[in-house]
Amino acid sequence: GVSVNKERAVELYQLAADKGHTSATFNLALCYKCGEGVSVNKERAVELYQLAADKGHAAATNSLAYCYQYGDGVRVNMEKAVELYQLAADKGHAGATNNLAYCYYIGDGVRVNMEKAVELYQLAADKGHAGATYNLARCYDDGEGV
Repeated sequence: GVSVNKERAVELYQLAADKGHTSATFNLALCYKCGEGVSVNKERAVELYQLAADKGHAAATNSLAYCYQYGDGVRVNMEKAVELYQLAADKGHAGATNNLAYCYYIGDGVRVNMEKAVELYQLAADKGHAGATYNLARCYDDGEGV
């Protein structure tokens, strides 16, 4: 095999991204977010997430929503975060569905709606998302939204 070389990986992700490869764009964003092979640059990560999200990449859309929810490379904008989580959830992304459920659970960017939170947790749990399964269990344990 080859030895790990994060800098080379970044170069190659960039080449593929420049040719329109959406997953390469997403992976390049992750490199900038975490400082893998490049210096951490959260703003650049957001730009790259946006590029991939614009091409329909569900995981990039979920990551971009997270950035807006927590102000990671952009100003906090919960309405935008919810909109993006919904887009990614509509594409079948279980993590985004769980994240959207949490927004409804705590009323972040939307009005609190425990029933909607439970419905979304159930959707994500049905896709095998362990965190959603746990969150759903807590709802049943606490009698919230069920």
